[in-house]
Amino acid sequence: MLILMGVRNGEEHLDPQLASLLASGCESWTLWASDDGSTDRSLQVIERFSEALGDGPCNVVARKGPQAGFAANYLSMIAELPDVPGHVALADQDDIWLPKRLSRAVTMLNRLPSTVPAFVFGRRIDWTPHRLRPSRVPRLRPSFANALVENVAYGNTIVMNGAAARIARDAAPMAHGIYSHDWWLYQLLTGAGAISLMDREPSVLYRQHGGNAIGAGGGASEWLRRKIKVSRGLYAKRIQAQVDALERCAGYLIPENREILEIFIEGRHAPLRERLRQMRRAGIYRQSIDGSIGFWGAAVLGKV
Repeated sequence: MLILMGVRNGEEHLDPQLASLLASGCESWTLWASDDGSTDRSLQVIERFSEALGDGPCNVVARKGPQAGFAANYLSMIAELPDVPGHVALADQDDIWLPKRLSRAVTMLNRLPSTVPAFVFGRRIDWTPHRLRPSRVPRLRPSFANALVENVAYGNTIVMNGAAARIARDAAPMAHGIYSHDWWLYQLLTGAGAISLMDREPSVLYRQHGGNAIGAGGGASEWLRRKIKVSRGLYAKRIQAQVDALERCAGYLIPENREILEIFIEGRHAPLRERLRQMRRAGIYRQSIDGSIGFWGAAVLGKV
């Protein structure tokens, strides 16, 4: 088992996260900790944890990140996965894993033939100093048509089997410029026909604080801020970055999903009536009712 963790100035929260890996239910793992130019004592925390592990079945490899943002940091690790990667999990530096999260994921993946690409994603508990709130269960099935416009496969819950990890490894060098690595993984793997499995039991305490690269969001004020960003084109810009990468990775998509991607790209820049027709033709959808309303509103305004 390989665990990939991007690190940047995570000294304040690293200790409890690293300790929680030991209760993951997996007896043997290697942690790749890719430090992306920390100016605090993150590396010292990681080194201390590595020394405490000793010569046991778990170990840590500290790496130097590309210092081009959190997505590029994870892509750099994915691109350097070994030829036979085995199971690969993603971890954030500031969360706390809940017990047995890896063992549950491995059990689910091992029910499938090892040659079939598959990944597990799950729920998390959004964690602030004053509240614990479990994330929603997706209302509809995960799919490429869903992944084009939203991410429900949170990176800190993803575990890939070897076949899925090889697809991600081979495609990663073509994914430069993406907004989000986990959104890209959800897009790429569903697009490639990988089986997506959901662990309905929350697997991680997702710590919310001012330093989050991406936050969970919540409340009326956060909802309003998101809508303002959509109206200013930020959502469309993020989709464009993801779509650009998917076009470069199109050789990994199964034919029906390549067609969906082409229809979606064509529809984004079409006049209003044709735009809406093409989005419906591609089968685009979001998981929640409010998310669907927001998406179609953005599509009407040409902000997708």
